[in-house]
Amino acid sequence: MVAMSSAREEVIVIGRERPYRYALDIIVRMNQGSDNITIIGRSKNIPKAVTVYNILRDRLGNALELRDVSIGSTYTKRNKRISYIEIKVSRKI
Repeated sequence: MVAMSSAREEVIVIGRERPYRYALDIIVRMNQGSDNITIIGRSKNIPKAVTVYNILRDRLGNALELRDVSIGSTYTKRNKRISYIEIKVSRKI
């Protein structure tokens, strides 16, 4: 689980942990004052990133706002294409 913060914006990169673990981490960060959170899933972790968002939507309901979703692909140093999804959410006050 990698998280970087800058100006109250958090980035969560989905990895090997279970989706509920990431969802709990995001909820805790929102309660600590993080305004915007970006969930990033790469390659085979794309479905897990979507699952994390769905867990957050179920738990937070109307308090969660979906700001943006972007999908795309990047190339590694060995010219292998890696797909990704970025889900940007914020908490309504």
